[in-house]
Amino acid sequence: MPIHALAVIDPAAEVHPDAIIGPFCVVQGKARIEAGAELRNHVTVYGRTTIGSGSILFPGCVVGSDPQDLKYRGEDSETIIGREVRIHECATVSKGTASGGMKTSIADHTMVMAYAHVGHDCHIGAHVVIANNAQIAGHVIIGRKAIIGGMVGIHHFATVGELTIVSGMAGVRFDLPPYMMAEGTPAEPRNINIIGCRRDGMSDEAIRQLRDIFKVLYFDREKNGTPLQESLIKARELIGDEVGSPAARLIAWQQEHLETNIKGRVQEARRQPAAAAVIPPA
Repeated sequence: MPIHALAVIDPAAEVHPDAIIGPFCVVQGKARIEAGAELRNHVTVYGRTTIGSGSILFPGCVVGSDPQDLKYRGEDSETIIGREVRIHECATVSKGTASGGMKTSIADHTMVMAYAHVGHDCHIGAHVVIANNAQIAGHVIIGRKAIIGGMVGIHHFATVGELTIVSGMAGVRFDLPPYMMAEGTPAEPRNINIIGCRRDGMSDEAIRQLRDIFKVLYFDREKNGTPLQESLIKARELIGDEVGSPAARLIAWQQEHLETNIKGRVQEARRQPAAAAVIPPA
């Protein structure tokens, strides 16, 4: 039976006939559960949430819940879970807010492990892995094929670039560029994610070029105290007029960061002003 007799489904919800809803699940509001999606048991889905085809939600997870944000005023925001996403036991995903674009999204083929939290207005790319107990604050962007280690904490409005690995128990206070291996608190790039880049189809030459750019932008600059702008000029000399390559994208990422970041986070520059929270009297 696709919908178990002990599940509670809101009449406003849209559940595909090929979806599976297990016992003690609750689907509340105008949710849409697509073909082949499965809610195992004791899963809660709130509000205007889409669960993409083939996705699996494991026991105890909660998706589309109200943001843990005092500025939230009950706006009809949404949560979008892509295709073949796995959200494991007791993980939580909050919906969006008016000040963050009204949407939280997790793209296709991503896995969110047990007890992890994805905050309001986050946008998680495809094929991302978020390990156990990782805590991702609101307005965070994580690029495709990034890996967030266990018990990592990510500051609100931070960005983690594509193919970047964040080591377990790290604290991400500032933006992290793409293609990196990062660790520490605050997390900092330590090397290029060579294995991840190779698995993504990057050529040996492209990886070599990335390593050369990393040496200029991070290792040599830290060692010699070179200003970032000077390091960027030297990095561009290494690739000439090349555009579109991973090395060129890394240089462009770092240039944008130099020009627009606030407190080490580019998204802070795009942050929408919000009215002060109204605290009801005791």
